Amino acid sequence: MPRILIVEDEAIIRSALKRLLERHDYTVSEAGNAEEACQLELTGFDLIISDLRLPGEPGTSLIAAAAPVPVLIMTSYASMRSAVDALKQGAVDYVAKPFDHAELLETVERILHKQSMQQSPPPDITDAGGGRQTMIGNCVAMQQVYTRIRKTAPADVTVLILGESGTGKELVARAIHQQSKRAKAPLISVNCAAIPETLIESELFGHEKGFHRRQRSTHRLGGSR
Repeated sequence: MPRILIVEDEAIIRSALKRLLERHDYTVSEAGNAEEACQLELTGFDLIISDLRLPGEPGTSLIAAAAPVPVLIMTSYASMRSAVDALKQGAVDYVAKPFDHAELLETVERILHKQSMQQSPPPDITDAGGGRQTMIGNCVAMQQVYTRIRKTAPADVTVLILGESGTGKELVARAIHQQSKRAKAPLISVNCAAIPETLIESELFGHEKGFHRRQRSTHRLGGSR
């Protein structure tokens, strides 16, 4: 589900636009100005819709701050010249306020479709032995995988990777790790299927040897992401 950030200082317009987009299955976040928007992880969004004139920094300041995320500028009819200037600065498009709902939704859909069609290069991966690997595939499905890796890696979140045996789940995990903020730390892989069910909890989260005899030695294997 595409994620959209609305940056608009007028609460009524911001709320109405959010409801409109959510009714069409978009995940929407909001901010009242550019400074507030920059407190968010801008590269985690698929599209930013921003008013041109905001308190403090203008909406065009988000174009560079959010790159390569596209920024759609909203402007009044009286500011059409400014809208053209915004396009020259790198805005993906603009809509004039008050905007037609159908026209806005069509513009958003077109931008997101074009964005999804842009090819992302496959990530380079260092395997457990230190060798370099590259994920293979340029089809639409693999492009979506590369895009998700690129957008997920910078976020401080837990990631669940699903797939049948042999589909490359560990490659994806290594790609996410190597593009994350923890890239300099080791990635520990654990074959959970090889650990008996009765031992999996203590192996992953640790246990104290001789706990009932109150011994102090502690065994820990560590965790994995």
